[in-house]
Amino acid sequence: MLALILSGVSASAWAAVPREMTLQDFHHTAWTQKDGAPAGIWAIAQSRDGWLWLGTASGLFRFDGVRFERHDLLPADSIASRSVGDVFASRGGDLWVAYSFGGASVRKVTGEIHHFHPGERGLPVGAPVEVFEEDATGRMWMSMPQGLLTLENGQWVPVGPQWGLPEGYWSEFFRDRDDGFWVMGERGTFVLRAGATRFESVAVEGATSMSPVLAHDGSFWLSDEKGFRPWRCPALPVPSGPAPAGFVYGTRSKSVLFTRDGSMWLGACRGTGICRVAKPYEAGVPFHRSTVDGEVFTAREGLSSTSAMTLLEDREGNLWVGTQLGLDRFRPNDVASVRFPEPSTYFALVADRQGELWTGTAMRMWGADKWWRLGTQPELVPGLVAEVTATYLDDDGRIILGGSEGLWRFHEGRFESLPRPEKEREQRIQAIVRDAEGKLWVSFRASTVYRLDGDTWTPKGGLAALPDLPPARAVRDEKGRVWFGYSTNLLALMEGSTVRTYSDEHGLRTGTVTAILPGEPALVGGALGLSAFDGERFRPLHATRLDVLSGITGMLKTKDGSLWLNGHAGGVRISADDLRRALEDPAYAMPFELFDMSDGMQGGAQQVRPLPTLVEGGDGRLWFASASGLGWIDPANIRRNPMPPPVAIRAVSVDDRTYSPGQVLRLPPRTKELRIAYCALGLGMPERVVFRYRLEGVDDGWKDAGPRREANYTNLGPGKYRFQVVAANEDGVWNTNGATLELEIEPTFFQTGAFIALCVVAAGLLLWLLYVLRLWQVTQRLRLRLEERHAERERIARELHDTLLQGIQALVLNVHGVTSRLPAGDERHGLQRALDRADDILAEGRDRVSALRDTGAGKDDLVAAFRLLLRELEANEKPRLRMSVSGGARTLEPLVADELYRLGREAIGNALAHAGANEVEVRLSFERSALKLSVRDDGGGIDPGTLERGGRAGHWGLRGMKERATRLGGQLEIVSREGQGTEVVVAVLAERAYLRQSLGGWRGLLRRPPGRR
Repeated sequence: MLALILSGVSASAWAAVPREMTLQDFHHTAWTQKDGAPAGIWAIAQSRDGWLWLGTASGLFRFDGVRFERHDLLPADSIASRSVGDVFASRGGDLWVAYSFGGASVRKVTGEIHHFHPGERGLPVGAPVEVFEEDATGRMWMSMPQGLLTLENGQWVPVGPQWGLPEGYWSEFFRDRDDGFWVMGERGTFVLRAGATRFESVAVEGATSMSPVLAHDGSFWLSDEKGFRPWRCPALPVPSGPAPAGFVYGTRSKSVLFTRDGSMWLGACRGTGICRVAKPYEAGVPFHRSTVDGEVFTAREGLSSTSAMTLLEDREGNLWVGTQLGLDRFRPNDVASVRFPEPSTYFALVADRQGELWTGTAMRMWGADKWWRLGTQPELVPGLVAEVTATYLDDDGRIILGGSEGLWRFHEGRFESLPRPEKEREQRIQAIVRDAEGKLWVSFRASTVYRLDGDTWTPKGGLAALPDLPPARAVRDEKGRVWFGYSTNLLALMEGSTVRTYSDEHGLRTGTVTAILPGEPALVGGALGLSAFDGERFRPLHATRLDVLSGITGMLKTKDGSLWLNGHAGGVRISADDLRRALEDPAYAMPFELFDMSDGMQGGAQQVRPLPTLVEGGDGRLWFASASGLGWIDPANIRRNPMPPPVAIRAVSVDDRTYSPGQVLRLPPRTKELRIAYCALGLGMPERVVFRYRLEGVDDGWKDAGPRREANYTNLGPGKYRFQVVAANEDGVWNTNGATLELEIEPTFFQTGAFIALCVVAAGLLLWLLYVLRLWQVTQRLRLRLEERHAERERIARELHDTLLQGIQALVLNVHGVTSRLPAGDERHGLQRALDRADDILAEGRDRVSALRDTGAGKDDLVAAFRLLLRELEANEKPRLRMSVSGGARTLEPLVADELYRLGREAIGNALAHAGANEVEVRLSFERSALKLSVRDDGGGIDPGTLERGGRAGHWGLRGMKERATRLGGQLEIVSREGQGTEVVVAVLAERAYLRQSLGGWRGLLRRPPGRR
């Protein structure tokens, strides 16, 4: 009992003392020239827009965490040296660059670049700029061998007595936490307080050789011949909490640096690599670089070079090291690695009742597999040298562990051997569990499961319903039921002596079942995925990335309801809300938080055995057994990056030409392929930065680009476009402002409005020409029909003249001959009257034949034709005839003139024969749109019945007029009121009635004489 109490006290004490971070708890990445990094990095700074700037012997470079890019500030035609000696980022966003062989440049926050060439703007000749600094007002200061200079109205002015500063060489600049500007040199130490206009002298012992270093809490440390020690100076502000981040981080790099966790980093430590001192203030005595008692990281451990020249901590907390051969980054890991004194793999994890963690290993190497207590450092437990492939916390608080060499019970530091089936003496134990009746079940690698009944091992516990397979995982739930997971996508649920099995037909599709989490609902994970069990069927759960739910060999829920998994991808956290939504909505894809090798996890989860690979300790830490190591995460202290990543557009490429992005970028016509390269300046984990973009005018909404850093568009038309891109950092913090680029693609002539208008006019003209051509074709057909009709009429007239009329004429002559020989009398007189009537008929027939042969000669002059007709009819006393004409007379189509003449003559004849009218008026109207003929009388009218029937029986006048109007394509209207006269009106459209003298209105083209052809 005393040992148990002491064990609990020890566990509590262990849980209360957090482990100090070491260099192994940092994720290290190195870039060298083979990765595109420049060599000889002397200076590093981070500008306000997020870029990491590297001053090198070969020039200035910038870095976004993925790609190095030369960024030359000097003009392209400048022959000055590009070697950079110092890089300084001001709080206002400007970047100042000093060149090793003289001169300086400034890149303003607006993007403008100004140069200070030696001998210009007050810059001395013959020596380089050594260092830049700014004071509380943002005024820039420059140190040179000639002395101290300040920038006034674009000119560098030497600083002398007018500032209260003696002439001399000043070797050190720095600012204190109250924005005091300090200078140190051969003439002493001086400070320019915030708001002051003159420096004041400060008495400091040994000031001429000091090199102050600003610590994270705003205090200063001295680096002098005595070593590193805190600087006690009454003139310095008293530290009261951490210094502002913008004050400490990113402005410039140094060879000695304090980071925000309080540790000190030193370059060129012990003559090689870098050193890290976790708590330098605990040293108590000064220490030198050559004798510093701290961790050392050299090229042997992976540093890009043995010569580390400068250090910088950026705004996200990443430490950057510039070396002779490249660039290194150190980022704190969320997963702390457990460091065993000897190589160890395949961990069998178990937590006891006090929450203390224990593990065995299963490397199966003679003398290498042991039993360990996990604390601040792994502690070897003597008494067992054997592989451990399965563990189980028994109901009495003891730990049962087993492997290929035996089965043991561990309690109070002692191991007790337990019996195992003789048949399975050398088989590795896969799983251990105890059922609700207190019976122990053990599964072996290549055999079935056994139940221990007293001293007897019973295969499958005597339950025939259990599969003849070894379970890969065995778990007991709160109801006392035992869950067995098998390698064949099979799960068995044992409740007492009742066994139910579930497989693919019940929706189970996890492959090998290696993780079981009982509950409501139960969760089952395996090689192929994760499923939820409602008591009858399994339903698969989905994540936004498929592989994070594969190879699951560890699974648990923490107190906040979050689901944690250990699988092929690494450690995975799914929030309680997302899990709840996935259980309610089968289609929902769960977002997740991944902890993989980028976070310090040593590979994916170990598979097959030992299981489980994820265990929670009493202090809330989660322990992950991975393929090549053991690590833990404290869910309550996961580092979050609250800074949204700045977004920048790097370049715009059109076909084979690259443009620098500007406010408005005008692109040439016929832009076929547009590529926009962008980046996000999340420097810690750029591989997890995700993007969304859209091109207004093309994209309907945001496009998820994932980690892709280029957008491509093809076949864009002319016009104005607006490209927007936003990004989220590794913790899902979005920069919703992002970056914007205005684009304007110029049109070709064929894409301009003038060309479109020209096309519209040409199309309209073409349609009009087609219409005229069609009208000409119709007219030609009408004319052809007219000619055919005239030919037929002539044929009929000839036949009538040559046959009927000639025959009648001969007959009349014969009758005249016979009559002349008859004696005078009534008979001869009557016969003579009949002959006279025959002559009249013959004359009328000849007139009719003549009318058939008449093709309208003179009738196309419709006005003259009707006037001639009316003069012929004036012999009658009644009615009175008159004619009126409106509009300018025009030449008519012969067919139209002939038909209208005959229609009008018919109407006049009807008026004379039937109307009993006193007056008949003929009116011709030559209108622009139509030709109208009207015959009106004031007679008795036509009764409505006759009009409705279309004429009287045996009479064809009205029907004939309608037929003629229809043939002309005109409209006939007969208006008659009984006792009020009758008006016959016929209208023919202008394009049918008037003879066109040219095609399409151009006179002189296709001319032909009027009248009949």
